[in-house]
Parts: sequence; structure tokens; C-alpha cells
Amino acid sequence: MVNGLCQTKKTEDSMKKAMNIFGSMILMMVIISCGKKTEQPVQQTLFSGKLAKVSFGGGYSDSFYYRQDGKLDKIIIFSDLGGTTYKEVYQFAYNSIGKVASVQIENGAEFRYAYVNDQVTAVSRYENGVKMSYKFINYVGQGTRLESIEDYEKTSPGAIGFAYTFKQEYTYHPDGNLKEEIRYQINQNGQATKYQTTRYDNYDQHLNVDNTFRHFLYLSGVPITVNNPTKITRRDEIAGSEQVYNYQFTYNGKAAPVKRTMSTGPLGSTETEVTYSYY
Repeated sequence: MVNGLCQTKKTEDSMKKAMNIFGSMILMMVIISCGKKTEQPVQQTLFSGKLAKVSFGGGYSDSFYYRQDGKLDKIIIFSDLGGTTYKEVYQFAYNSIGKVASVQIENGAEFRYAYVNDQVTAVSRYENGVKMSYKFINYVGQGTRLESIEDYEKTSPGAIGFAYTFKQEYTYHPDGNLKEEIRYQINQNGQATKYQTTRYDNYDQHLNVDNTFRHFLYLSGVPITVNNPTKITRRDEIAGSEQVYNYQFTYNGKAAPVKRTMSTGPLGSTETEVTYSYY
């Protein structure tokens, strides 16, 4: 009887030890599991709805890639013309406050950005580390609207200074959409000659996504238009002639454009198509 009790006691002790060991193992596994960092792949849903690609026809396209935080990482410009392919990568880098600091191009060119009060006020273009040109960007309405851009360029590759060469001025419709873009050429005496006026009219009420890529090098993050103009008139101020471009848009269920058809003159004449795709 004593032997049986002793045996039972040993069995109970063994079971308690086993339970303690098992419990410790479970606790260790929980601690390890909680402390372990698992790298999760970047999901496409992070970029859901963002512009992915713009196809211009004739083999031309712009593709957009984003970082995990949703900021634009790079744009790849591609063309395939009669078997001759061309690709150029624009790589974005950001400063400590999340603004674009530079855009590096594979061919050695680079754009560098300067800010005042979180607004880009100057963009400089470098080639192989040498500054070749720069633009000053001016605002109105307490910095809410672009007013003008001034262009300065080297007159020759070996020139020390920069010459004031061009200027663009911007006016707006009452709803905030761009109305006119006026271009001036500046001569050696600093005198401005207006040579082109582009007018934007008949806006729809849908989101404009062209701002993402149309001005990305010099006006990254600077809003130009909110909606889509369906009529653009470009006037040659020197020759006194003008050309009218009419646009028709097709939208998806989220009111984002999926196709843009352009015609010069009456609708149906000399049409070209641009298609948009999204993540």
C-alpha cells in the first residue's frame, strides 16, 4: 500500500513537472511569437485608386510606382516605335517633411527643389552635377495659387552666369480651375514678348489626374486644375493664329477618367486617344 502511494506520488510529481515544462514552453512560444517582427509584403490595396499608367498611343506610356507610404516613388517613361524601344526612369527622393527633394534621371540629369513655408519656390536642373538652369515659382492668394514661373538658363555650356529667358503667367476661373497660361520670351535687355496664350474652358466636374504627371518635374505637388477642361485654345501671339482642341472623357465608377479623346476642330476630326489605368 505504501509502495502504491509512493508510486502514485511519483506519478503526480512527474505530471506536475511535465505540466510545468509544457506551460513554460507555451509561455516561451507566446513571448517569442509576440516579439517576432514579420515582414509583410506591400499589398496593391495600399495604392488602390492611384494612377498606375497613362498610355498615349503610338507606343508611348508613363507608368507610376509608389512607396509603401503612398508617395510617388518613380515614373517610367517608355516608348516602342517600330521596334526601337526607349525607357527613362525618374526616381523621386523626399526630405524630412515629406516634400520632393530631388528627381534623379538615369541619363545623369537631376532636378533639385527648394521650399519656403512648405511650398516649392525654386527648381534647379543639373547635368552630371553641373547646374544648367533653374526656375523661380511665385504664388498668389496666400500661396494657394500659382501666379508665375521665371526661367533662367545658361547661355552656353561653359557660361558662368544665367540669363532670364522665359516667363509663364497663370490666371484662374472663379471656381479655381486654370483659365489662361501666358508665355513670354525675355530678350537680352530684359524685355518680355508674349508669344503664346493657352486658354482652358468648359470644365467638367470630375477629378483631374493629369496633374500627377503633366507638371511633375517643376510643379510637383502644386495644384493647377481641379477638374478636366473639355476645350483648350492655343494662340500663337506672334503669327496671330490659334488652334482649338476639344476633349471628351470616359470615367469609371469612381469618377476617375479611363479614356480621353482629343480632336482638333470639329469633333471626329484628327482624333487621338489617351487611356488611364489604376491600381
